[in-house]
Amino acid sequence: MDTQVPTMDIASRIATYEERGFTTERAQVNVLMEAAAFAIFRDFPEAFVLFGGATLVLFHESLRHSADLDLLSRGAQAPSREEIAASLERELIPLGEIMELGRLGLEIDNSDSREGRIFISTNTGQRLFRVDLTRLGSAIESEIEDHRVDGEAGASAVIKSATKELLLLQKAEAFLLRRAVKARDAYDIHLLKGLGTTLGANLRAHLHDTVLANEIDSSTIAGRIDRVDVKLCTLELKQILPPDVYKVLEVAEFEPLRNAVRELYEEWL
Repeated sequence: MDTQVPTMDIASRIATYEERGFTTERAQVNVLMEAAAFAIFRDFPEAFVLFGGATLVLFHESLRHSADLDLLSRGAQAPSREEIAASLERELIPLGEIMELGRLGLEIDNSDSREGRIFISTNTGQRLFRVDLTRLGSAIESEIEDHRVDGEAGASAVIKSATKELLLLQKAEAFLLRRAVKARDAYDIHLLKGLGTTLGANLRAHLHDTVLANEIDSSTIAGRIDRVDVKLCTLELKQILPPDVYKVLEVAEFEPLRNAVRELYEEWL
């Protein structure tokens, strides 16, 4: 993922994602997100933890398209948005040229109350993905794992990401706390449960505290699970899953998603 990566290596990475079921366009985005994560953790090795849906795609074989590279700040001395954008430019612009995407553009968005977002777009203005910087949430140090990535000419980076267990906790909290229920959270819970992921006593206690602190009762949880219906799943998931994966869930009327979420919250239902 270094700027000197040979064209054949990039083609191989794209082909790997295509073989998993991603379209060529989304496979290219995945490779760009790999390169973005590589650049950020190479240049700012202790500043962030990677979490969210892209983590599942890059490291845990998820087939759900994600266009957000979510980074949680670990300390008070995080790099500025401009420093991050400069790091991304050095890595992504040559890669975009090799992929024949033209000169990629980066746009820093400071319009919300979070740390900021950086959008990566084609030269025609089509947004490919965004890097989302936040201090919201907690990075439990015992639930961070390292992924060593080697580039060309001896360059390497250690990408620090949430473990599957911490990702499951984050998804469990997101499912309960978002203003609107998201089918993608239910899908990610289903995926993680399918990988054998469970919440240990410590993370279970964190979830318990979240439920109590927000006064979430069993009827509220059950009602949110019921909203993961055919209409919501069709609206959200049809466009972000490979057709064969989506079809299996559609035939089952998305009951596997609801079952996975019910199992996660079973002690509160």
